[in-house]
Amino acid sequence: MRTEYTIPVRLDAKTFRRFGNFDMLRLRKKWVRPVLFAVILVAFAFLALLTRKEQSGMIAAVLLVVGLGLPLVYFGSFLSQMNMQVDKYHLDPPRRVYTVKLNFDGVHVTNNQQSESQVDVSWKDVQAAFRDRKCIYLYITPVRAFLLPDGQADCEPEELWAYIEKHIGSKARRL
Repeated sequence: MRTEYTIPVRLDAKTFRRFGNFDMLRLRKKWVRPVLFAVILVAFAFLALLTRKEQSGMIAAVLLVVGLGLPLVYFGSFLSQMNMQVDKYHLDPPRRVYTVKLNFDGVHVTNNQQSESQVDVSWKDVQAAFRDRKCIYLYITPVRAFLLPDGQADCEPEELWAYIEKHIGSKARRL
């Protein structure tokens, strides 16, 4: 196994959206509260209908509209924000965004936008790494990750994943 790997990352809209879905919906489980909200309001709407009082139909309708409408707005807003970020970062067509170097010392990221300085993180400070079917998500903080799409490193994807697993151990997980 080599001691240094270089990944000049070209990011595309599809990879970015897949990461956004993973980060918000699977890792952070941001879907739970809106769904719970919808279930509670739908249950109250059903209970209102069971009372069979004069205004129960209207109350049930309002509860259903709010209970189903707000989660739809929440998820629609999330998808809209993802599209705005794709446009903001000009990811369609794909473009080079940063270069990641992995070596014995840790993770070193050079941003292709000159406005940001280099990021250096030792292996012990890396928060987590997740391997999906086409990309590695390398979290250097709980809220900041670098994407390492397959086929962009100077090695095979499984070799790169094995190198990361070797350095961070149980903090590396396959999806």
